[in-house]
Amino acid sequence: MRWAGEIAAVGTAFCWACAANLFLSAGRRMGSVQLNRVRLIVAALFLSATLVATRGAAFPTWATRPQLGYLALSGLAGFAFGDSLYFRGLVILGAGHAALLLSLAPVFAAIFARWWLGETLGPQAIVGMGVTLAGLVLVQTSRRQNSTPHREGSAALGVACGVLASVGAAAGYVLSKLGLQGGLDALSGTLVRVLSGAAAIWIVAPLQGGLRNMPAALRDRVALRTTVAGAVFGPFVGVTLSLFALQHSPAGIATSIFACSPIFAIALGTWFHREPLGVRMIVGASLAVGGVVLLFSHRA
Repeated sequence: MRWAGEIAAVGTAFCWACAANLFLSAGRRMGSVQLNRVRLIVAALFLSATLVATRGAAFPTWATRPQLGYLALSGLAGFAFGDSLYFRGLVILGAGHAALLLSLAPVFAAIFARWWLGETLGPQAIVGMGVTLAGLVLVQTSRRQNSTPHREGSAALGVACGVLASVGAAAGYVLSKLGLQGGLDALSGTLVRVLSGAAAIWIVAPLQGGLRNMPAALRDRVALRTTVAGAVFGPFVGVTLSLFALQHSPAGIATSIFACSPIFAIALGTWFHREPLGVRMIVGASLAVGGVVLLFSHRA
């Protein structure tokens, strides 16, 4: 199907926007560390069940060792490293600012893809990436950010977490593309990534002393329901779509479209919370959409 990768990338951005709002609510109730642990377990259960229903196996034994290796590294980079930092930045800074920082991932992904995959982008694609990111910056700066200090750290720490999270996400994208070479399906690749990230997080959990707080987090039914819903939109449907997108489009283009997630997040916030739309927000959203159009036409 023509533009299948780009369409999947747009679906990814929408799913991640839903997940960001859900995870923000859950993370402020149970904490960013507990949130990441719980949501990866939930996602792994959903993914395994789906794989059993579609392929008759709870784990992709048909994947080759190189594929498993790249996908496992991708899970460590994207989930264990990147998302752990992203969720901390999320609860400190709020969804808008954290999403803006994560939108730096396309820049890093394009650099990594150049080094590891030999992918090149033409002038039109580069302009499209720049316009998309400029629109995202304009949208995010049109919103007032919460300056109240958070119990998980200062605003400066939140910014550092967001930038490093974008590096981890970008590395995860490119390693995923390497792992999917050879025709491995996106669902199998997502499960390997999630299991790798979950294993790393839970292995270090006793060293962090966070297990004693887990029972209290699980007793918070509101936070638990919100985390489950976020896991469905995020690492289950959203990440599976993202791997499909990476299989069928260049990493730099796919991740630039992923970066439109803040636009959807703002639209959802406006719908549910009746937040007013300013001129700068409308102009920024238009720029971001225009950048995506340039990316689509680059593949025409």
